[in-house]
Amino acid sequence: MDNELNQNLARIIRTLEGQGMKPTKIAHAIGYTTTRQLYNSVEGKSLLSTKAVKGLIENLNVNPIYIFLGKGDMFLTAEAEIETLKIEIMEKTHQLEESQQTIVEQDKRIFSLQAHLAEIINLSSAAREYYKIKYAKRDSNKESNNEDQK
Repeated sequence: MDNELNQNLARIIRTLEGQGMKPTKIAHAIGYTTTRQLYNSVEGKSLLSTKAVKGLIENLNVNPIYIFLGKGDMFLTAEAEIETLKIEIMEKTHQLEESQQTIVEQDKRIFSLQAHLAEIINLSSAAREYYKIKYAKRDSNKESNNEDQK
């Protein structure tokens, strides 16, 4: 397990114990059946399970960013969650606006390409008709010359 993750988990456990929470209760809150499992994770002897991370977040209100990166508030509060959600909403709104702009630009490009394709089709049709008429006249001239020579 990553040393930083071990250190973050150890700080969380020490803080919870400092708040009067017993190690057994902490272990059970995150899905472990024994405190040994908890301390094995803290000491890096075993990996912190996804279930344990989920328990830390859901049952003990531990900030997932703190668990993995050691940044931000250790525990989630309603205010912190609201601020995080506001930031996420702003980011998603910005991404949506960029996506909409890209769609508008691509629509313009598609319209331009469709117009260009229509021109190519018209030119191809005109060229085909031109050569059709030209070769038809040439073939009829050859036939006339062949009949004249007979």
